[in-house]
Amino acid sequence: MHGMPGAPHVTDDDTAYLAAIVNASADAIFGTTTDGIIRSWNTACERMLGYSAEEMIGQSILDIVPAELKHEALAIRDRVSSGDPVESFETVRLAKDGRPIEVAITYSPIRDGHGQVIGVSGIMRDVTTIKAAQRSAAMLAAIVASSSDGVVSKTLDGTVTSWNKSAERIFGFSEAEMINRSIRTIIPGERQAEEDRILATVVSGEMIDNFETVRLRKDGALIDVSVTVSPVRDSAGRIIGASKIVRDITDKRQTREQLRTLLAEVNHRSKNMLSLVQAIARQMTRHGRQLDLNRFLERLQAIAGNQDLLIQNDWRFIPIADLVRSQLGAFRDLIGNRIAIAGPQIELTPEAAQAIGMAVHELATNAAKYGALSGDEGRIALSWSCDGDDFDMSWRESGGPPVTVPEHRGFGSRVISDMVRAGLDGEVEVDFAPTGLRWHLRCPLQRLSRSSNYARR
Repeated sequence: MHGMPGAPHVTDDDTAYLAAIVNASADAIFGTTTDGIIRSWNTACERMLGYSAEEMIGQSILDIVPAELKHEALAIRDRVSSGDPVESFETVRLAKDGRPIEVAITYSPIRDGHGQVIGVSGIMRDVTTIKAAQRSAAMLAAIVASSSDGVVSKTLDGTVTSWNKSAERIFGFSEAEMINRSIRTIIPGERQAEEDRILATVVSGEMIDNFETVRLRKDGALIDVSVTVSPVRDSAGRIIGASKIVRDITDKRQTREQLRTLLAEVNHRSKNMLSLVQAIARQMTRHGRQLDLNRFLERLQAIAGNQDLLIQNDWRFIPIADLVRSQLGAFRDLIGNRIAIAGPQIELTPEAAQAIGMAVHELATNAAKYGALSGDEGRIALSWSCDGDDFDMSWRESGGPPVTVPEHRGFGSRVISDMVRAGLDGEVEVDFAPTGLRWHLRCPLQRLSRSSNYARR
């Protein structure tokens, strides 16, 4: 063979040796003319694409290029044919069975003894598995980055190696502040032993699932969190660190505490309610009297009305105006006409609402049977006011039949006087004036409402 002046002399044995190396290569190696006709096709090409050398030599290299990428392949061929190599170009080629394969190809010009480009060599590597792994890793990274939970990784000595955006939001420390810093930074001093137990569990290969604890924010605030910790292994299966998922459960814990408090309140109210019902039944059957079932049910319905309002306000209070209108529900058509209601809005405690609600119910029932509401002309004025630290409430009837003092004090009389007086530490006056019943309550405002704030209507 005659080479360029000064070039080493290449023997047939050298050529055969080089050909053997190419054929034995794990990478697919092929050669084409400058117009793309295949001149060589090694065993790795056959293994990767499924075409034998006999099938491909003499064919166009474009036969293995997807139709949508042929323009790209022609541009690269022209570039290499002009003497410019292309390294690790990632693209797609088609196997014999039509399956697309992701590959990285390095193209080099083939020159003759005079330095002229006479062909193109290509070294092709299947990167399908690598690309799939990269896509999976990118997907996992995107999931971690966008997670609403804090996702943190650390070495076995507790050094933080990753810290996502949600961890920044939960703890207030930026990624730059926490990378290469100890995870103990966010653990309160009295809970440092927890980290020792967590690391010991991880080293043993076990996972810690939904461990509820307390952690420390950058601003010094303590927050309730749920932590799941898993061991991280290398390709050989050795445990090299831990991944931690942190969820802020402050709201969840507060809701749980509120629910516990509410259930305790419901239990307390239920017992009180049962006691009240029993007391009503005992009072209505004193001295051997037969129980007036209809009247008993009416009183229970009045109590139930209070409970409905209490539930609507999360078992915390009952607005006094709502309470009054509920207890006068049977006479709602008369409100604003024959029944006048006036007073500032006050949030009554459940205890105060129970006493005042039953009193209003008994007064209204008595008025319907014997007083201002027993005829067509009678009127009622129900008003309340706040005078400094005191509360005043009055019920005045007029225009009804003449009133006489009852001979016996029944359960209703005890409700509007004794029960209200005892329940509210107040003073109650009941005046059976001939022109109409008058009832007046005066008691400390603090016995009625947990809040001193009220707005005048």
